[in-house]
Amino acid sequence: MFHRQRKSSLSAQSKSLKDLIRMVTAEQFLSEEKRQALLQKMRALSGLEASRYESLCSVLIENLVNYCQNLPETANSYYSQSGGMVEHALNRTEAALSLFKEFTVQEQPDLLSEEQKLWQYALYSAAILQGIGKLFDEFRINLFDGNGQLLKQWNPLLESLIQTGSYYDYQFEKEADAEFRRRLNLLLARALMPVSGFAWIASNPEVLAVWLALLNEDYHSAGTLGAILIRADAIAIQRYFLAFMARSGARRSSRYGRAVTFTGGVPESITEKEQAIGVEFIQWLIKSLDEGRIMVNKAPLFMVPGGMLMCPEMFQLFVREHPEYKNWQAIQNGFLSLGLHSRDAGGNVTSRFEQAHTQQMYTGVVFAGYGVALPNSVQVHHLNTGKIESMSALELIHKSQYTSQFTQQPSAIAITPLQRLAANGQWQNIEQDLSQLAFGAKRGA
Repeated sequence: MFHRQRKSSLSAQSKSLKDLIRMVTAEQFLSEEKRQALLQKMRALSGLEASRYESLCSVLIENLVNYCQNLPETANSYYSQSGGMVEHALNRTEAALSLFKEFTVQEQPDLLSEEQKLWQYALYSAAILQGIGKLFDEFRINLFDGNGQLLKQWNPLLESLIQTGSYYDYQFEKEADAEFRRRLNLLLARALMPVSGFAWIASNPEVLAVWLALLNEDYHSAGTLGAILIRADAIAIQRYFLAFMARSGARRSSRYGRAVTFTGGVPESITEKEQAIGVEFIQWLIKSLDEGRIMVNKAPLFMVPGGMLMCPEMFQLFVREHPEYKNWQAIQNGFLSLGLHSRDAGGNVTSRFEQAHTQQMYTGVVFAGYGVALPNSVQVHHLNTGKIESMSALELIHKSQYTSQFTQQPSAIAITPLQRLAANGQWQNIEQDLSQLAFGAKRGA
């Protein structure tokens, strides 16, 4: 599994500087106004004293910039712009800190205990470093001197990006390995963490275990913090899509800001047009879920292992409400262009699932990054009882991590509820009794 060798790209020994990306200092990168605004919010939300914030958080952010520079998060989806990887991390972290406040029991208003600050720092650093292993697994980066002469291929496991040379270029690897990336996350996170920050986390075995689970993308084992980080990442991507719609000429007066696919009379690329349609579809889905016109676990939308199953009827419903679109497959392709879906074991875009207690088969696209389409609360249809429950987005994310258990046992399964963090650093159940939710679907043959 881990035997793929990194391809050498040392054939072009020199390049014109105009074809390369100049390295920048962390101060230069972070000086942009919108980035400064995010940093100020993050500092305020942390509740840390100025000196501690500098040594624990500012150093970590500087290290992130020194490793990521102006690399994008994705090739042609969300945060694909220059500097997108760091901007994604900053937006995700700010959102995570805001959500964390909702799950703390504070003895004094707006004042965290030392134990709570430790848990918060574990979340802060994990949010900053989420997916950092992609630097090794998903990119091929070459380093150049000030004259454009190739120096070497960068290995992020050995040094920061700015340590050698003055310029760089990059290519995306075509054969990324998600399991390999998760292991690399742990190695690279240790390299980027400030010594004092890692020592603080390592001082508490329980905090360390959750921190490692977050970095390993094992959100089930990370409990409430795992759900918070998933939701925070979704919020960060939602922000990007809103900005994308604005850049695409979104009409603010429409019901949910429909993205116009032509700007100034000049046709966009096919990819941009597809993505604009995909973003419009997601905005419609958010509104439909928010209004209760579409429910979770009621056709055409079901929780399944790996995300939300969207049956073809979902895209057909969108077309019925938007007669300017004639073809539901075009809407599905627009959604797929955003890269938020998963494929089945055979590499197919569509998957088949069997509803556990009725044995009814459903076919559709699995929305792996479904958190992006969630409003603050949704209506959930309970498959076993037929009852409808209003549920927060974060609670749905948390409970959906137990989905695989429902595939094995059709009856309701006890699920540990979300918890709040007490001042003594202990997690306490929000609800006295265990919640029950049966999403119930298993993958079909």
